[in-house]
Amino acid sequence: MSDSPNNEEPKKDRRKFIVTSTIAASTACALFPLASGIPSVLDPATKDSDNAEVPWTKVTNLATLPEDGTPTKFEVILERVKDAWTTYTNIPAGAVYLARNGDKVTAYNLKCPHLGCAIDYRKNSNDYFCPCHNSTFGLDGSVTTDNSPSPRGMDTMDTKVEDGVVWIRFQQFVPNIAEKVPV
Repeated sequence: MSDSPNNEEPKKDRRKFIVTSTIAASTACALFPLASGIPSVLDPATKDSDNAEVPWTKVTNLATLPEDGTPTKFEVILERVKDAWTTYTNIPAGAVYLARNGDKVTAYNLKCPHLGCAIDYRKNSNDYFCPCHNSTFGLDGSVTTDNSPSPRGMDTMDTKVEDGVVWIRFQQFVPNIAEKVPV
């Protein structure tokens, strides 16, 4: 049997259908991995927050700080913390020592710059002390122990006093490096 012109038309339609279907299926297979990655790109948890400014946090009233510069420990409570999906209120973030000199206040992070241990203020010797490796820091936050493992002095934070209220920009810093780099 020879192919008649009437038989040629269904073969062409069948070939066209197979080619078109193959191209469509291949395209879908190629686009699927791309499409499945789109949510991860649009996910708010992956947004770059490096450019976000550190907010000011109210710590205490200036009148509660001793005028002689004696450090006083305060817990830092963030009024509002927002992650990718939820906003939380009144979240404990850490602690600081505040030292007053007139109307100027200095804030020192309670964490040791060596490994993040909690630093104590020792009233008897009038210094700061890290019990993890017996390091001492002066009232200005500088390392005072010979051969201290701490790569830098105590970390300070921006402070301001407005209407008798002490505000700080609370941050944590990368431990065990010489530079003061925010986490």
